[in-house]
Amino acid sequence: MASGFHAPKDVAEAVELIRRIPTYVRLVWALLRDRRVPPQQKLILVGIAAYLVLPIDLIPDFVPVLGQLDDVAVILLGLDLFIRSAPQDVVEEHVARIAQGSDQLRNDIATAERLLGDRVGGVRATLERLRTRDRGKGSA
Repeated sequence: MASGFHAPKDVAEAVELIRRIPTYVRLVWALLRDRRVPPQQKLILVGIAAYLVLPIDLIPDFVPVLGQLDDVAVILLGLDLFIRSAPQDVVEEHVARIAQGSDQLRNDIATAERLLGDRVGGVRATLERLRTRDRGKGSA
């Protein structure tokens, strides 16, 4: 465990992250239905879903707290990637409609990165590789 891990505060932060997921899901749902978001970018969501349903985990779920936090990190990083990939004006339009500050997702991503340390870098790199590969297929 990292020396900077403080269980009570981190658990509370993790609970806050989880509480805000429904808001992000509303934003993602709105972007998913929006025809202005290219279909190849919507495949990012398929990757998130696949990770969640497949029995492979970064940290096994039987590890208290951290076992569930890796799933939260994948969700947040995947949502971040999906939202950043969408046309910014479309995202801002939906964010305004939902009345969720656009900086909150960035703050939650930073919290997940701090809680999970180096593991997040690997997840982010994998998601970026998938995004780059999907972009290459879309331009062919």
